[in-house]
Amino acid sequence: MKLLRLLGCATLVIASFAPFTVVAQTSIAEQQDERVIDNLLHNGADVTKVHDIDFFLVFSSQSDATATAEKIRVLGYEVVGVKQVSAAKQWEVHAKRKMVPELGAMQASTRALQTLAEARGGYYDGWGTVGIK
Repeated sequence: MKLLRLLGCATLVIASFAPFTVVAQTSIAEQQDERVIDNLLHNGADVTKVHDIDFFLVFSSQSDATATAEKIRVLGYEVVGVKQVSAAKQWEVHAKRKMVPELGAMQASTRALQTLAEARGGYYDGWGTVGIK
């Protein structure tokens, strides 16, 4: 009987966290995507138009940056460059893609690039664009 009562309590505790699972599934980077789009809108950009969007990833070694740049190229991004960031002794991959900065599409790009960066011990440093009016 105690086991059933304990299971019932555990179910209630888990159920009480259910409303928060949606927030937990959205990464900080994905939340940042929403803020960048809001900022574009606030500054008069037409986010229904195609923009040139710049993406940045950072790695501790040139070989990791170069290998990831090749994978990004295969996904249809234009790799603008792989360069050492002098002050930090890190390597940055700068990629571009023409796309509409729609939230779902941007979050999908963020997830894909974040996964590629983390696979090589790097991190996804976000995206930016000049707003098209």
